[in-house]
Amino acid sequence: MSNFHEIQAQFKVFSTQPELRIRYSDPIWLKILVLLCFWPIWILFAGHCWILFVGLHELLNLRFWQAIQIFSYNTNNLWNVLFFAFTFFLLGVASKVLLWVQLGITELYATRESLTIIGRWRLLGISHETSVLANDIRYFNQFLNRSGEGDSWELEVVRNQRLSDKDGSSPSWFAAERVSADMVTRINYKTVVLYSHGSPNPSYWLGRVLADFYQVEFRSTTGSNGT
Repeated sequence: MSNFHEIQAQFKVFSTQPELRIRYSDPIWLKILVLLCFWPIWILFAGHCWILFVGLHELLNLRFWQAIQIFSYNTNNLWNVLFFAFTFFLLGVASKVLLWVQLGITELYATRESLTIIGRWRLLGISHETSVLANDIRYFNQFLNRSGEGDSWELEVVRNQRLSDKDGSSPSWFAAERVSADMVTRINYKTVVLYSHGSPNPSYWLGRVLADFYQVEFRSTTGSNGT
């Protein structure tokens, strides 16, 4: 199979035939950088977890006023209880993302029947899977996703399943004036994101490899926004 002499540093290829197995994770330097730069978030989240544990202990013992005092950072202000809940949620989401950078790996398991994306949390024994049937793969698409969090190059598999039973799920003026033909296809059909990176080369390499394996088209819609 072509392109394997250009393997990007983020990937490890375990087999190419008759099945394709590729694993990717964030590089070590990024893990160390995240650990050094975002340690205050870990500490804040741990502190809020402790507050939650102590507050729930008070609630279970029917000491409601003491629980409110704990959840309000000892201010007895009910608005601060809502602030605690909001802060705990934000810190939880941020900690999950940072924990994924430290422990998360993604494996692509491609067979002639299906493409399976497996996300694993090392040391935690947690994983989740998403599968796409081989005959449901329309093509692989690389696009530049412009968002408030920063630009990233993403690779997705565009499926044969429509988002709508109608022939066109977007009006003609929208397709003609706002987006390209490739973008209209992405709007009309279901997609699954496979990989995201700050530079285009890794997702381009992976897209070409998967497209060759399934003998479908690979597209690179430079400048398109993600939906």
